[in-house]
Amino acid sequence: MSCDCAQCRQHYRTLGIAYGIPTETEIEDAYREGVKQWHPDLYENYASLRADAEEHFKQLQVAYRELKEHNGGAVAETPVESVVVEAKAERPLLNFGGAPGCEVGPHFSPEAEEILSGHLGRLGTALAMVDLGGGYAQFLLVAELGVMVRDVRKIVSLLWYKDMGEIKLVDKQKTGFWQSLIGGGSGGPAKCALEIYRSNGTLFTTISGQAEESVKRVLYDFLERRKELAQL
Repeated sequence: MSCDCAQCRQHYRTLGIAYGIPTETEIEDAYREGVKQWHPDLYENYASLRADAEEHFKQLQVAYRELKEHNGGAVAETPVESVVVEAKAERPLLNFGGAPGCEVGPHFSPEAEEILSGHLGRLGTALAMVDLGGGYAQFLLVAELGVMVRDVRKIVSLLWYKDMGEIKLVDKQKTGFWQSLIGGGSGGPAKCALEIYRSNGTLFTTISGQAEESVKRVLYDFLERRKELAQL
């Protein structure tokens, strides 16, 4: 049986197990998923991301090793290199599943490349772009060091990950009939809105009907991970 002491609970959280006392198999699975997400070799083309990933990966290793020792060596070893190969084959750093209006680096379309050449600046390597207005009239750029948005007024705003605050997926179906119609687009009313805030609590941007639900959820998961890395 796994331990329920305070130190072990902290190790469970490091492995991404937020609630309950996991079985040995669940600890093994959580570590395996952590390796797929944070192994530094997965960030070999993204220098600043790799540095943060190395720190997070060290924490995973410490948590896993100490849990194994504390439980009498009952937790099985995981072949890390094979998991990394597996992760590389599974997905790129960002994967929108072929959703329209979404591009993932380093192979951008000429239209996206033109935008990047004029706007990337200090944000580092471009990771992905999401077209929010047709022909990139509006867009969200996800880069190595932060995100950039050009809104309907053609105003460009930057947000570094270190200055990122709360990220929310707001269920618009619970906010009332009128709000659920805003930004619905041709695919019908948006089910959720992605809200990104600065660390001082001010709203940076909202993405609603301009992107598919799956795209907003991918962005949410990625930005949550990136914010966590930036705060290590």
